Amino acid sequence: MLASKLFRAGQTSSRLFKHAPEITRSFSTKVPSQEDQALKLRAEQNRIKFQQHDIMSDIMDVEDRRDGGNNQFAPRIRPDVELTRRDNFPFNEVQPKYDTPKSAIDRDGKLQPVDARDRTVTLTAHVDGAKETKAHSPFTSFSGVPVGVDGQATKKELVDNPDYGKSRVVHNPARDAKGGDVFDQFDIQRDIRTSTHPGLDETAVNRSQPGTPVWQPEPLERKILADVGVDPTRPSFTYRERASMNSARDQEYLVRGTIHDFSLERPDDKGDLKHVSREQFADQFDDAHQKTK
Repeated sequence: MLASKLFRAGQTSSRLFKHAPEITRSFSTKVPSQEDQALKLRAEQNRIKFQQHDIMSDIMDVEDRRDGGNNQFAPRIRPDVELTRRDNFPFNEVQPKYDTPKSAIDRDGKLQPVDARDRTVTLTAHVDGAKETKAHSPFTSFSGVPVGVDGQATKKELVDNPDYGKSRVVHNPARDAKGGDVFDQFDIQRDIRTSTHPGLDETAVNRSQPGTPVWQPEPLERKILADVGVDPTRPSFTYRERASMNSARDQEYLVRGTIHDFSLERPDDKGDLKHVSREQFADQFDDAHQKTK
């Protein structure tokens, strides 16, 4: 009996040693580079800082920084900052390549979100960008420099990313008296960190790619992940973490509701941006919709 048990134990040990290479391969022996170690440290420091920040914000209420006091019912200060938005199809309500609803200029010359009256879509849900959410979002996305507690831009420069489109919309919320609420990185990042939106903590995949591969940051995005408190050396990331990185990368602002005051620039035959007068908006709207019929 004892000999039989010893024999079976020997067989088991042999099987384990036989598969040992497969087991050990799952553990990385790679020594982290100095860059990775620095990024990990930076991410942890920022994670702790933002965690403390959110706790204090819950106590003091984040809105007070814009209201100049403790009156949380006072209207938000409209930031005085030049915001830009790039778009290849500024008059089309649907992004042709992805068939995704988006903000667009209407025939009357107003920049309209998909659904200006919706109040169910959160900042986080819009940034996360699921197609079913975009279908009724009240937000239009822009990029811009930070503003201080007084609503003034901290520096005078135009944040612009031509990779997102050839046409450019420029909007200053302070000049749009009838415009909706404006949310900057302070608001957006806090909402992403604290949101209870379903699915945010699942592993992020590239929804629009065949087979939905696991999302991985570009080399330049690794530092931005660390800046928002996420360890960029990990093998995968959540939708929450990706949304935080995307929004920080673009220095994103979200404007809720109809936008009345803005300028439009479109490329000429040489590719140079030229101002489009409002008298041309109706014709360009008709032309854009004629092409999509």
